[in-house]
Amino acid sequence: MAALAFVFGGTEAIVGSAAAQPIASPPPQSPLERRREGPADSLGVWLTTVDSAVMFDPEAAARAVELFARQGVTRVAVPIYTGGYAYWPVTTTSNPLQLAVDPRLSDPLAPTQLLRDLREKGIQTLGWMEFGLMAPVDAPWLVGRQGLLLQDLNGQVRWSESPGLDRVWLNPALPEVRRALVALAVDACRRLPLDALQFDDHLGYPARFGYDPATLALWRATPAGRLQPLPTADDPTWLRWRAGLVTTLLAEIRQGMAKACPGVALSVSTNPMPFSLEAYLADWPSWVSAGLVDEVVVQMYRRDLGALQGELERPSLQQAAQRVPMRIGLLAGLKSAPKDPQLLQQELELVRQRGWTGVDLFFYESALPYLLRPTPAPTPRAEPRPSP
Repeated sequence: MAALAFVFGGTEAIVGSAAAQPIASPPPQSPLERRREGPADSLGVWLTTVDSAVMFDPEAAARAVELFARQGVTRVAVPIYTGGYAYWPVTTTSNPLQLAVDPRLSDPLAPTQLLRDLREKGIQTLGWMEFGLMAPVDAPWLVGRQGLLLQDLNGQVRWSESPGLDRVWLNPALPEVRRALVALAVDACRRLPLDALQFDDHLGYPARFGYDPATLALWRATPAGRLQPLPTADDPTWLRWRAGLVTTLLAEIRQGMAKACPGVALSVSTNPMPFSLEAYLADWPSWVSAGLVDEVVVQMYRRDLGALQGELERPSLQQAAQRVPMRIGLLAGLKSAPKDPQLLQQELELVRQRGWTGVDLFFYESALPYLLRPTPAPTPRAEPRPSP
């Protein structure tokens, strides 16, 4: 299979010099675009460490690679930082958080081998930094480091992802946190066989947070903060100021990768606007305008075709597509809520009808019914009849 293509089609910085200065314009072609060979349609899949054995069972991983190659999957996002664990042996000097490798791995190098196997099949590889600023509430490397965490207005650090599953959030206003994530990203892009490194909506943080002493001290040093020292969570100025902290973090990751691994692209998978900004402080249109990312995957996890169509028609999508490759993320289903493969097929057709040819499915196990479907044989063209 030919190397495949990622195809389709301003927030002011607050903290740190990386985002305070204009970022150099990206080259005319991003690292992803320089691999633009093969079919116009590009189908990707996210692997996960939850409700799936593919990251922990070498035989399951081998079957997945063969299936992807057979069914025309062109890119795969492999989790490399999730659940508070790394999925490669991080260099000690690049690991100030002291992340351990997930003990469920039979071999700490198994994810690296999976990435190599995908590449050997001509499938593009993305290292998915799923957790970003999020961390398990009981992560051992957070013991004694509560000062690294964001707080809400009540001084609480816990955030409920789902019933019985609490998380905490690292504070991007702290240089220590930014340095740790930059070091982790740089180590991954240097040492793993990747075409791109991908962060998702967890690179931002829930808008109810930001009331910790460190963030408030920075805010109160600004003109807006002196006028309004304790704003409500949805105050527009306070919201965009905190989004600037996230942008600063991304800018520093971008600069670190540009020096260490310029051939590895930087991808972000985000929610649609304005929810992305209002709920998670992730102002991805500004990231695009500033040249901080090489592609954006917008997660449109819907179960209604009308709702999906509405998302596809948002102006933010069209505007960003003039600057960087844009892809659409579709939910293939969850273990607790599977999706009918026919509905997924209808969603794919709607996306392509609207002119978007790059689609990523979340996630592998739930996408299996679609990937294993019989591929329709091409309709034979009628042979010209001989003249009488």
